[in-house]
Amino acid sequence: MIKTLFETTPLTAQEKVIVQYIQDHPDCLLEHNAKELAQLTYVSSPTIIRFVKKLGFQGYHDFQLTYVQEYMLHQKNISSRLNQESSINDVIEILPQIYQQVFHETKNMMQKASFVRTINYMLQAKQIDFYANDNNYSEVQSACLKLNALGIRAQAFNTLSQHYVDTFQPQDVLSFVVSHSGKNQTMVDAAYYLRKRRSRVIAITGVIDPTLSLICNESLYIDASLHHLPSSIMLYGLSIHYVLDTLITILMIKKDKLEKNIV
Repeated sequence: MIKTLFETTPLTAQEKVIVQYIQDHPDCLLEHNAKELAQLTYVSSPTIIRFVKKLGFQGYHDFQLTYVQEYMLHQKNISSRLNQESSINDVIEILPQIYQQVFHETKNMMQKASFVRTINYMLQAKQIDFYANDNNYSEVQSACLKLNALGIRAQAFNTLSQHYVDTFQPQDVLSFVVSHSGKNQTMVDAAYYLRKRRSRVIAITGVIDPTLSLICNESLYIDASLHHLPSSIMLYGLSIHYVLDTLITILMIKKDKLEKNIV
């Protein structure tokens, strides 16, 4: 997550120096406090504090703790990556470690407020539509099956039909648009047309490219980094699955509470 924040956050010249130092000395945050890091990077201590808050952390300790957790996971997995020499036993042992890191990275990107608003939109909608293609499509199909089992109308599309969109009332349908890169043109076009029709749209996307996020009402972020074998496609699929299952599980709990209150 922190690597992604370094790449996507607008930084001043001084802040870029801090990032460069951390990247050149990846273990520096394990042993240096804010004052020491400031001395090493030739900036002031307040500059360090402003830098970590710009990244979204409450303070240096919060930033340092998250960095150390990610650093340790990375170090643990350096020797755990699958390659052509991996045996069946290697795959059986290593895949759970890889899955754990994907879930950890995705969890760190989750913004509670966005999930709360999205769940409320889902409860208000008469129908939920998903737009995704390629490998993402199978993930949203699975989500539709689960939602329909809960009595919530849901369907999946791999492209947008303008004729279909023009037939429904915008307030009746909530649409999810999925793109791990955030710049899949088919998905960007779908989101743009839906928003043009004043329909609510939720992006499920990575954070590297903001194109899709800027169009949608809300964005739920996935881990779309390419950090492990055997396949990045499989890994961001796991991340999407985690986000969708989180939404569906919360929705199921909410519906149960509402039904009990009615009874």
